[in-house]
Amino acid sequence: MHNLADRLEKTGWKRKDIIKAVEIIKNAKKNKPKEIVFIERRIFWILLLLIIAANFSASVALLPLLVALNGYAPYAAVIALGLVFGFLFEQVIRSMEHLEKHHHLFLAFLMLAVSLANIFVISRISNNLSRDLNLANAHNPAALAISYAVSFALPFAACRFVLKRGYYSKK
Repeated sequence: MHNLADRLEKTGWKRKDIIKAVEIIKNAKKNKPKEIVFIERRIFWILLLLIIAANFSASVALLPLLVALNGYAPYAAVIALGLVFGFLFEQVIRSMEHLEKHHHLFLAFLMLAVSLANIFVISRISNNLSRDLNLANAHNPAALAISYAVSFALPFAACRFVLKRGYYSKK
């Protein structure tokens, strides 16, 4: 609420109006029906599980590309996938109004870690599959994982630090 009060003050609100607005918001949060609070808490965890499952599914779908492509092409595919999922993830977590800043940061770091591990494992599987098929296009799992993680984190960093949009705005 302190951040809200500062932003309202900078936009020209009078102190008594800021206090009244903050009180209204605090009372609204306190008086939420139990069902709404229950759903909001569950949505956070359901969202987390869905994003992890979608991320894993996309990585599995990427497996044939990793087996078939060599050179820089697998990195381009992984980076494109990372940017798309990073943007979708950013949009979803920023749109959840009941989440606080620490929830957003927790989700961002958790998803980054899960994504790193996920792509690392998938690229190892792709290398094993390539070896079994006698294909000479093994990839560096760590480099692929880092490429994915950086591209996945880029939309979050852009919204948070460059554009300063939405929930992250310091205005």
